Amino acid sequence: MISIIKKNKKGFTLIELVLYASLVSLLVLGVSSFWSIVKQFNLKNKSMTAVEDQGAFVADFISEHIRNAGEVCLPLTSGISGRGAVLIIDDNCSPNTSAQTRFAVSNGILSVKEGSSSPVETNLTDSRVYVSNLDFVKAKDPSGGPSSVNYSFVIQSKSYSNTTAYSYQKTFSGGATLRVQ
Repeated sequence: MISIIKKNKKGFTLIELVLYASLVSLLVLGVSSFWSIVKQFNLKNKSMTAVEDQGAFVADFISEHIRNAGEVCLPLTSGISGRGAVLIIDDNCSPNTSAQTRFAVSNGILSVKEGSSSPVETNLTDSRVYVSNLDFVKAKDPSGGPSSVNYSFVIQSKSYSNTTAYSYQKTFSGGATLRVQ
C-alpha cells in the first residue's frame, strides 16, 4: 500500500517573500515619485499665484490713484517727461497738504504712504514676493492736456524651499492719465 503523505503548507516560501517585498517597494517608489511631482507643482503654482495676484492688485491700485490725482508731484518733469523710482501724487503738490500719496519700494515691499503731516503707510505686497525695478515716467501733454504716468515693476516670488527651482517673476507695466477736473 502506498501511503499518500499530505504536506501542510502553513507559510510562504523565500521566493514568495522576496517577490512580495519587491512588489511593495515598487509600489511605494511609484507613490512617492507621484507625491514629489504633485508637491513641486503645488509649490510652483503657489509662487505663480502670489506674483500674479499681487501684481494685478498693485497695478490696478496705482492706476486708480493716478487717475484720481489732481497733480503728479514726482517724478519731476524736465521738458515734456520725467522719470523716477518714487511717485508722489496730490491735489495741488503743496508740501503742507494732507492729501499727498507716495508710492515707493523698501526692502522689496511696495508700499503707499497717504497724508503728509502724519502719513499712514500701507504695504501693497506681502512677504511672499519681492518687488524691484519700480519705475515711473511722467509725460506732459504738449497741447496742455492732462499729464499721464506710465509705470513698471518686477515682482518675484520668494522661494518656498531651499532651492530656487520654484522662483517665478513677472514684469508688470501700465499707465494712466489724470482725469481733467
